[in-house]
Amino acid sequence: MAEAEAQLYRRIQELRARARAERPSGGPGDTPAAMPDLRTILARAEANVGELRQTAAALEQSLPEAVERAVERSMDERATPRRLAELRELVRSLAGQMEQVNRDLLAERLGRIEDLELLVDLISSGMAALRQDVADVSGTISRMNSSVTGVAARLDQPLQVTVERPRQSGVRDLFRSTESHEEPNPSSRA
Repeated sequence: MAEAEAQLYRRIQELRARARAERPSGGPGDTPAAMPDLRTILARAEANVGELRQTAAALEQSLPEAVERAVERSMDERATPRRLAELRELVRSLAGQMEQVNRDLLAERLGRIEDLELLVDLISSGMAALRQDVADVSGTISRMNSSVTGVAARLDQPLQVTVERPRQSGVRDLFRSTESHEEPNPSSRA
């Protein structure tokens, strides 16, 4: 690349030098008549343009190859080890991130398994309590059924009622009437 640039610069300098050499040198008193006419200037310009076209065509053929070689050299010399180091670092970083994702997934799975274990334990203890409650209710119903059966059997029997009289202390007169008579108050007779 630098070589092509130097070649172009040399060619431009040569063309400038040739243009100066062809121009007549004159002092401050030069007249317009001493100046070359427009046709001469155009002919020189066309010749210079033709030479520039040839130089451009030569550069057009050699420049892409030179640029390609320069890019390859710079890639081979500097970029490859640096890029390999960057690539290694990226792969290490990616491996670390993958390891972290794996650890997070494992922790999530273990958390879900613990949640399932807790849920199964709660369901089994709830079912055991429910079975115990059903057994208790069944026993209570059996006792109530036997009580109701006993009451129903007693309802079918004749009713016996026993009345108990209060007992009086002392000797009892068997011949005395059970109805109570009021005795006159001795203080009221007098």
